[in-house]
Amino acid sequence: LGGAGVSYFDKSQKSEISAFVMSYSDDIYEESYEKNKEQSELHLSLHYRKFFKDRVGGYYYGGFARYSKLEGKLKNEHNRATQSKFGIGGEIGYTSFNLLDYPGLYWGSGLGLGVYLSGEHEIFEKDDMLGDVQGVFHLDIIRLGYVF
Repeated sequence: LGGAGVSYFDKSQKSEISAFVMSYSDDIYEESYEKNKEQSELHLSLHYRKFFKDRVGGYYYGGFARYSKLEGKLKNEHNRATQSKFGIGGEIGYTSFNLLDYPGLYWGSGLGLGVYLSGEHEIFEKDDMLGDVQGVFHLDIIRLGYVF
């Protein structure tokens, strides 16, 4: 599981626009030692966050859109499938900048809840696929970044 993102902070609008990419692949090795992809997921998210105070930083509310591409073995079948899904949701959280203002490190945390508007749910054999459900959930325990 891995991910990375980029954010733009607009001081005049007291907001943040963020793009985030996360991917996951569960590879297995057959007896021939050839790598086969058991399942894979790719999630692309675009977030808009509006800060409550009259500056960038502090508590925020916002919304997000997520595109997910899932690949894996279907339940009760030997076939593999690829599925694309699109979802939307809302989020709340907190972002803190260093005391020296820009540039510098910042950290944040947040919680997002939403729903997929397209695609089928719970069709893949593996139960641990993040995108194979109807709901969208993300928990940022700690989000680190650098402002330059």
